[in-house]
Amino acid sequence: MTLPSSKSLAAQFIEGTGFGEGLWKDRSSFRVVRSAVTGHNNKTDETEDKPKPMEGTLPIFRKTPMLAALVVLSFVTGSCSAAERNSVLVITNSESPISMAIGNYYAAARKIPRENIVQLKIPLRDAKLGDRADETITDTNYQRLIRRPLEEWIEERGLRDSLEILVTTKGIPLRVSGNKPVMTDWLRTASVASVDAELSLLFSDSAGSAGIVDSINPFFDARLPFREFREQNPGTSLQYMVARLTGYGNDLDVASGLPRDIKNLIDAATREGDENEVGTWLVDEDPSRGKGLWIANQLWLQLTSEILSAMGLKVQHDRSRMFVSDAGSIAGYTSWGSNDGKDPGQPYYGSVKGKNYPGEFAPRSLANDFVSTNGRSFTYPPSYGQSLIADLVHLGVAGATGHVFEPALSGVPRPQILLPSYAEGLRAVEAFYRSIPYLGWMNIYVGDPLMTVAHPSQRPPGDRDRDGVPDAIDNCLEVPNPDQRDTNADGFGNICDADVDGDGIITTSWGEVFPLTKRGDVEWIALSAEHGPYDPNFDLDGDGDVDGNDLSIAHLTLFMQPGPSALATR
Repeated sequence: MTLPSSKSLAAQFIEGTGFGEGLWKDRSSFRVVRSAVTGHNNKTDETEDKPKPMEGTLPIFRKTPMLAALVVLSFVTGSCSAAERNSVLVITNSESPISMAIGNYYAAARKIPRENIVQLKIPLRDAKLGDRADETITDTNYQRLIRRPLEEWIEERGLRDSLEILVTTKGIPLRVSGNKPVMTDWLRTASVASVDAELSLLFSDSAGSAGIVDSINPFFDARLPFREFREQNPGTSLQYMVARLTGYGNDLDVASGLPRDIKNLIDAATREGDENEVGTWLVDEDPSRGKGLWIANQLWLQLTSEILSAMGLKVQHDRSRMFVSDAGSIAGYTSWGSNDGKDPGQPYYGSVKGKNYPGEFAPRSLANDFVSTNGRSFTYPPSYGQSLIADLVHLGVAGATGHVFEPALSGVPRPQILLPSYAEGLRAVEAFYRSIPYLGWMNIYVGDPLMTVAHPSQRPPGDRDRDGVPDAIDNCLEVPNPDQRDTNADGFGNICDADVDGDGIITTSWGEVFPLTKRGDVEWIALSAEHGPYDPNFDLDGDGDVDGNDLSIAHLTLFMQPGPSALATR
């Protein structure tokens, strides 16, 4: 049989899938592997900036005075405990009056102590935050102007263990520039990352590591509060949960000095909705997604809908080929965004051709979509390419997940974890960190981290994946598999067991297929898909064929353990 070259099979998933910048390149004969990971269309990120080296002085910290203009604020104060308020650190940039105004307004809204507002001195090209270049910082300047000064400030005040949440504001750079390798090596060596993702790793040896190989999130799909998790895992790489308060900055609210979108973002996190109006949880599936992307529809979006429905929530699960518009009182939202096959065109969200996409958001609403660079910029006017969560913020959403650069579909937040966790009453930022599989990567959460739903709902016990099989005897607790198919009898159902070599981790050998002892799970499945012979252990979805769907399942669980299962024998 003819073997593929040593070109990374895992990365061929990404290459050609449009999860970022013009990656539709039909140049591999290994076709089954090419589009199984991201599934994103060929809308490119047109806002990739190449900033000039930033120059500036060493950072300066000051105690933050409450601005006189912010003494009287028009917000609804949210309720949280003193311990919770003391666990939050608000990070502003003294070079931007807007950044400082945001920090002050938020701290006052949540009654966070003034001592928990810190000012960094990060030089800006435009103090009014109208230059996209200010959204990117070099790694050298990140270390010098952000990481080291923050660690010193926290240590000097003895706050390392008492802080749980860091809140960045507009004016703090979005991303750390770094190595951007060819897509065949992206998941292994890319060192570009979101600033917020790096800040979650303060005091950790994991900070600054490239790729996702050693970056598994130990809090992923956790079943305990973050504080307890950190107490039980004192050496964990995940030290803090990080949220960002940002949005378009073009329309200033005169009374507060804040951009109106950001003020509304903060206010919406504590505002009560109409008690007679039931919010809708909108799950917008796109059935046109092809082979290899089936998993995101069936195992993520469909499962999200089923869990939320079982919680007694009002769910609109759209399976049509149309991109949903004019929905009312959206409490939670997940979709393919501009990667939907029937998106309306730019700007994708908001008013387009006489319709409002996706509709009106309720107070305390939370959104996510499968768009690779949806958090790449919050500078006005926007530049498209792909859709932006800044437009969701402009529409009135109170919280949204995003990515500052290409995460691959394997790196996006899992909606079936994010939205039900939030609906149960978990803080938005905690639901976010439960839903992301990797740390130090491209992810951001935009919104008030302390936001919770006004009326939490309970998840019915006993069947976490809603497949009709009780948890006590379910061999895939998180992935629906009513047939319980387990061809190698190891206690893990095939659909949650891409660990075909049985070493306990789903791996890739980055395209190398020899020696056999070092061949990764992705490569085993890819070779079978392309060349055969059929092996039932590689047929993860049980459709009688080893194909792009099975390869996609493997890729989306890279470097994780199989399962979880109630029946595992290894």
